[in-house]
Amino acid sequence: MNSNNEGPRDLMSEIFREYERDEAGLKSNPGYGKPLPKKLFTGNVYDNFVNTAKNAGYLPPWVMLQQEIRHLLQEAVEQDKADVLLAAINEKIRKYNSQCPVSMQRGLIEKNSIRTQIKSWL
Repeated sequence: MNSNNEGPRDLMSEIFREYERDEAGLKSNPGYGKPLPKKLFTGNVYDNFVNTAKNAGYLPPWVMLQQEIRHLLQEAVEQDKADVLLAAINEKIRKYNSQCPVSMQRGLIEKNSIRTQIKSWL
């Protein structure tokens, strides 16, 4: 609480108000005062988010997992380590499936068909 008994402080509002007062702060942003692009409000909202996030350099956790799985699968096939890596690969696939969109979920890897299943990850 504030010392003058005004109730709890809203730190984010205070920070934003201070940022607004700073002439070089808010107004120096390249998009300040410009309307949002109309394409953000049309079409598929998810695709718009993905494109905006991608342009900003953001990778969803499931995309990072996808890259890790791809790397492990290549290592398992190239270095003949399927026995050693199969449990770790399938655990990552389970985690990937719990985070990614339903249409992108994948089945678990089996030792006897790893060479054919790797194609779906490349």
